Amino acid sequence: MLLFVTTSNASIEIIKHVSSKQYRDQQKTYYVALLQLAIDKAEHKFGPASLQHLDASMVYQRKLMSLNNGDLDVMWTVTSKQREQELLPIMIPILKGLIGYRVMVIQDNKQQALTRIQGIEKIKDMVAIQGTDWADTEILRANGFQVETSTWSNSFYTSLSKGHYDYFPRSILEPWAELKKLQFENLVVEKNHLLYYPAAMYFFVQKNNKALAQRLEYGLEQAIEDGSFDQLFYSYPAHKEALSRGEMGSRVIHTLSNPFLPRSAPLADTRLWHQVH
Repeated sequence: MLLFVTTSNASIEIIKHVSSKQYRDQQKTYYVALLQLAIDKAEHKFGPASLQHLDASMVYQRKLMSLNNGDLDVMWTVTSKQREQELLPIMIPILKGLIGYRVMVIQDNKQQALTRIQGIEKIKDMVAIQGTDWADTEILRANGFQVETSTWSNSFYTSLSKGHYDYFPRSILEPWAELKKLQFENLVVEKNHLLYYPAAMYFFVQKNNKALAQRLEYGLEQAIEDGSFDQLFYSYPAHKEALSRGEMGSRVIHTLSNPFLPRSAPLADTRLWHQVH
């Protein structure tokens, strides 16, 4: 349930979101900054609003429950057909589709063997680790990859470092900031391969909360039109570093299918997606 705070001048809408301190939520400052940008761009039409963060770590199902019972107002996650049945999406990909460009974090002694591999089949024979409720888990499995899962995401890198899994697929935007923070000496970002599938991370709200969805969609569209969306996205330090170090253009790109992507995804709108040259 949205809260409103009344001041002497106006009623201010309070929009609640999760702000986890977990390492895997390194992007949280970007998501919150983008939410704030959308709110600022929509204020002249929808009135003032303020963000309120809940300091908690939640898996998808708990976020879903929290949205439906009013403890949360907005969340961000990778879209799927099921998620769009459960929640109301704002269909603007907030990571410009780069959530679907995946590099592999590996033990450094595996790089030489992976450099010699050109096809995808040998990678499919390796064992990946992913989160139990991550959309990427089912996408990879649908494409024939071996995937082990765990709900203990803060132990993924530790388990990988110990050799329990062969690799940890991460969005091109994620691994450098994570590895810098965690300091595992034997883990590196694999240099030669890029797994790609069409995917979008959206802001979602409760199914009946059309007013908030309209506010956020309008604000994001305004930010896209005036260039402030791209300015925020590409100036974000972790994004700048990842796009520089990721060298996407020099990797072998393995294109996978995403049978869970809704047909409503705006794939034809080139404004919304990072263009890989």
